[in-house]
Order: sequence, then C-alpha cells, then structure tokens
Amino acid sequence: MRKLRIDAGLSLVEVANKLLLSPSKISRIESAQRNISARDVRDLMDLYRITDPGIRDELMRLVEESRESAWWAQYDLLPAYERLIGLEGAAATICDYQIATIPGLLQTPEYAAAVSAVWTDDPDRVKAAVDVRLVRQELLVKGTALKVVVDESALRRSVGSREIMRDQIRKLIEVSGGSQIDFRVNPFSVGAHKGAVSGFVILQFPKSVAASSAARMADIVYLEGVVGAGAYIEQPEEVNEYLDIFLGLQEKALDRHATISFMEALLRDV
Repeated sequence: MRKLRIDAGLSLVEVANKLLLSPSKISRIESAQRNISARDVRDLMDLYRITDPGIRDELMRLVEESRESAWWAQYDLLPAYERLIGLEGAAATICDYQIATIPGLLQTPEYAAAVSAVWTDDPDRVKAAVDVRLVRQELLVKGTALKVVVDESALRRSVGSREIMRDQIRKLIEVSGGSQIDFRVNPFSVGAHKGAVSGFVILQFPKSVAASSAARMADIVYLEGVVGAGAYIEQPEEVNEYLDIFLGLQEKALDRHATISFMEALLRDV
C-alpha cells in the first residue's frame, strides 16, 4: 500500500485528510503493524485511482487471506519477528548475509537450540524458537530461492558442542549442492569490506503478472535487533544500496564449489 501511495504522489497526511483517518493509522497499515479492512483497501484503491480489475481483485484477495490465523500465531513472538516470517513466506528470493551465526533458515535443530538458549533459560521457549525455525525452513521446499553469504567466523565460532558444529557444517555442505540455495563463505583473507558492520536480510518479492504493476510488493531489508524488535528498511534507494552491498559480498566470497571444499576441509578440523 505504501508503494501505491507513493506512485499516486500522495503523502501520509494527504491520504489521512482525504479519508478522515489519522496519519499514524495509514503508517501502521503500510508497515503491516495492524490489520486492514476490506473497506479501507477499497477506499485506498479508489483514492490511488487503481482501476485495473486484476489488481483490485488481487488486493482484496490478500485482505481475505490476512484475516486467516497465521501458523505462527500460536507462538509468543515479537511483532517484528511475526512480520519477518510473513514476508519470508511471500518472498521469491531471500538474500541473507550474516557475520556471527548461521542463518535461521539453514540451522539444524540442535544448532538453533544452542543459539536460542543464549536468550532464555526457559526450555519451553527454546523449544518454541526451534519449532518456529523448522517451520520457516519448509518454505524453501516451496520454491523460494535463498542466497546466503556468511563470514568465515560464523563457521569457526563454536556453538553448542563439537558434534553440533559438525552436523551443522554437514548440513550446509548438503544443501549447497542443490540449485535452490546459493551458499557462500566470505573468508578472512578478504580483509575489510562493507559487510563488516552487521548482518542483514533482503526480501525480494515476485514480479509475476498477478503481483506486478501497482500491486507488486516492494523489496524490503530486515535488520535484526539485539534488544527488542528489529528494523525494516523500505526506501527503494536504501534497499538498492543493500542489494549492491550483498552482490559485492557475493563477488568477494568463495564461489559455490570453493565454499564446499572449504567446509569439507573445516569439517576435518572441527
């Protein structure tokens, strides 16, 4: 909805004034922090002069789907994390760069438990965190392309036991052999680079006919927070900058074949 508003050349205040709503409500709708009613969508489409029947039907369909209880509703999650999971499920491509740990979408259950245990002593919360990660991983089976670059430190950092690390590396070697996952390691020998500050995730959405034109979702960057909710970057110019940085990290990283060889050698030393 944010993209539609921008394409229409309207500010939050202008939309709020025309629909007799508060700017904060429009902002929360655009950032998926509140549900949107079919009436609100209809009014916004009229205001934005969206006349294409296909786009209008697609947006109304999305409203109906949003009313259904999401699978993650049974878990006690931060709102920003819920949004991330929803975006992951809709993304066509996920570009994930991490410095210190293996991305959640590629973690083994034991590795995920060891990482989650750092944040809580409650075994039930640890189990819930692992369960959520495992369900998230199922989206990879549905055709989502995953492009990952991790710093060498993520593989050398001991998480849990020696056997947990060995099993995690084995899994990475296994998934790296397929066509759906592009996993690469950024070795220490690369030296200083633009990804040395923090990790980030870029979510890219389908550009199919059904999700094209004004109804197409704009790509988003997610930055995980150390305390509380993470942050989302949605300005197209900034998102493109992150994408350029990710592509640069891919170029500096070992290629897929060299990455597998690197992990096989590392596995012998762990």
